Amino acid sequence: MAENDDKERNEAPTPRRREEAREQGQVPLSHEIVGIALLLALVMALALGGGELAGGVGGLIANAIHAVGERGPRELTLEDAAAHVTSVGLSCGRLMLGLLLPLFAVGALAAYGQVGFGFSTKALALKPERLDPFAGFKRLFSLRSGVRTLLALLKLLFVSSAMVWAAWTQIPEVAATGAMDLGPALAAIGHITLRCVAAGLAAMLFLALADFAYQRWQHEKDLKMSKEEIRQEMRQTEGDPHVKARIRRVQREMAARRMMQDVPKATVVVTNPTHFAVALRYDREEDVAKGRAPRVVAKGADHVALRIRELAKESGVIVYEDPPLARTLHAKCEIGDTIPVDLYQAVAGVLAYVYRVQGKRVLANT
Repeated sequence: MAENDDKERNEAPTPRRREEAREQGQVPLSHEIVGIALLLALVMALALGGGELAGGVGGLIANAIHAVGERGPRELTLEDAAAHVTSVGLSCGRLMLGLLLPLFAVGALAAYGQVGFGFSTKALALKPERLDPFAGFKRLFSLRSGVRTLLALLKLLFVSSAMVWAAWTQIPEVAATGAMDLGPALAAIGHITLRCVAAGLAAMLFLALADFAYQRWQHEKDLKMSKEEIRQEMRQTEGDPHVKARIRRVQREMAARRMMQDVPKATVVVTNPTHFAVALRYDREEDVAKGRAPRVVAKGADHVALRIRELAKESGVIVYEDPPLARTLHAKCEIGDTIPVDLYQAVAGVLAYVYRVQGKRVLANT
């Protein structure tokens, strides 16, 4: 049961998983949003400048036909005809370019608004499996392809139903056009058609928003990870936890050995006789000349404290029992730190005791 739980993908994706998916071009992009944005932009562009665009294209074509008619079929050479066609084509292209460029910008913004800016070379890379015709036929007639086709038909039915419903509600207006003159009738038909198109666009916008939500949900579902995948990623990015724990243990052991080597050089070891031990070093000549305070060269608790006391006794370092001071030094200072200012007076008393004992030892030896 535990092994199955580790393999089930029900964990939220990690930032690295999201980044890798983005590099592969796997993003929650809804093509329906892009499509409806382009369609709305096209309808607005045609509504605002469609008449002017059609008039410009018609004028170009009329001028070209008029120019050909003036010269007559006998005077018109093949080069002249090609020149006229090219001229008209370029002029029409410039007019259409003014329509297509804004549409391109709208499409880019619709895509950028969903996934942000990004360029994936891996998504554009040539993959041999994509050229396999058998795999292509398999994808073409797969269950997923069938579902997509069915969804496309349902979308078409939904949009068509919306437009038919809009037209059905305007049957009285359609019937009234029969008694109108040609101009008003054409205007009324245009308004009716516009309402039907608006209903279709509203249905398409609803579908696009639903597809956008679905793509987000599907993307999160595809990126979900199992516990085993998360552990593997942690091993790849941060290293094996067991190896890291072993490294930390070795580092602690090496630091402890170095610390123990400094205990014989200490001036005094302050203890809380059984639980804490802090070794301090202070050179009356060198440290006084440089204005340095006493510093901690070793510290430990329990069995480490016991080892520090034993080394101190073996090396002839004075062991001074002061439980409150030992606890405070152990809590506030790390190895290599100088003692804090608020402990100067207490430590000065300890050093004074040490110097008295050392002085007596010197006198006793002489």
